Amino acid sequence: MNSKKIVFPVISMMLALGLTACSANDTKSGTDANKDTDKAVNGKKVELRVAWWGGQARHDKMNKLFDLFEQKNPNIKVSREFTTENQYAEKFTTQAAGGNAPDVMQTSSFFQFDFVKRNMMFNMDPLVASGDLNVKDFDPIDVGGGKVNDKLYAISLGHNINGVIYNTAMFKKAGLELPKNNWNWDEYVAAAKTLQKSLGKEAWASEDEGGVYRVLELFVQQRGKSVFTENGLGIDKKDLTDWFAFWDQMRKDGLTPPPAIQSEQGDKTQEQSMLARGKVAMITKSSNQLKIYQGSAKDELGIVSYPMDPKGDKKIPLIVASLGMYEKTAHPKEAAMLINFVVNDPDAAKIFLGEHGPQASKKMQEVIKPLLGKPEEKEYAFVNEMMPSTRPYPTMPGGSTSVQKLLLSNNEAIAFGKKTIPQAVDEFFAQANQILSR
Repeated sequence: MNSKKIVFPVISMMLALGLTACSANDTKSGTDANKDTDKAVNGKKVELRVAWWGGQARHDKMNKLFDLFEQKNPNIKVSREFTTENQYAEKFTTQAAGGNAPDVMQTSSFFQFDFVKRNMMFNMDPLVASGDLNVKDFDPIDVGGGKVNDKLYAISLGHNINGVIYNTAMFKKAGLELPKNNWNWDEYVAAAKTLQKSLGKEAWASEDEGGVYRVLELFVQQRGKSVFTENGLGIDKKDLTDWFAFWDQMRKDGLTPPPAIQSEQGDKTQEQSMLARGKVAMITKSSNQLKIYQGSAKDELGIVSYPMDPKGDKKIPLIVASLGMYEKTAHPKEAAMLINFVVNDPDAAKIFLGEHGPQASKKMQEVIKPLLGKPEEKEYAFVNEMMPSTRPYPTMPGGSTSVQKLLLSNNEAIAFGKKTIPQAVDEFFAQANQILSR
């Protein structure tokens, strides 16, 4: 990668100190903020820190996007920071606690509520009112996805839905028909067992997803619940017991990788994943990731809805990915310029190509429509078919990102035999309630 894209520790530290000073002492609002940013727009060089998560394919795309922004706005330098999704929330909340978060950061339905409740996010309503941010052409679901308590804190990059991404060649080799949307749990488990017989001992039917918050959310929503409410947990111990027990049985049946192999996957990118390397047949991910996995996979991939309880609630949460601004950014006008460029500039759209699903702007959807490949066509078809069954992502309490990590650690403890399921459930609830009551 070009060295200019890398944020070296020394440079990051100097920048951090500079921005912290600005944030602590010079954060302005109203007329004072406009005067400050007017100087920058009129020629003063401004440096914006921007953060996102993803694999190498996304990093390359974002770097290309911000290179173009710098060409069109030579007075603004974009300093870039990126990491894996598993590391992202912890890194950003730590930076924000020290008054040193990036000016612009990627967020999503999984993180947004917690970030807002930690007073980390900039209220963007005044920037929309002033015309610095244009959301007039956005789908209402995308605008709503960036709001918390009716205030706009994030600008949508697109919307997507969690589904099961699967290896079509493995299904065909096992003599299975390709799964269809709204398949049920019995069909899912039966497919996994048939796949495993065909795969042998060097690959597995599914990753172990017992520790994945977004997948537990799909499971409990079929019970008419959510993992979180606005003020705390929305599940009870039986829900989590049933969940852990399901994945414990999947492990015992040999349908998931051994714990030692599964635990290595936490910080791997899509390009390094077991799905891309042909080591698992199924994994539950956001629909926009289909094209990313397909870019590194030898076999053709498909996507289908998460298995459903025939007697359960069939509504599924819609995920809105977005860009937000740090509450203490010293450069709100320039940060808004960058975000507006990403979501509304046709040249940017041709680079971004619906990275997070169908883009919020209907005009930009038309710009990129002729440029979409087969994976994107599959992704969009899946999203469009499932959209009537979606609902807004549930509101979460402050601290929810920390609780999401507890789920992973307790599932791993069960898998390695360090905790029984009742022990893991009790400890999860005790620790989660402590975190959420702070």
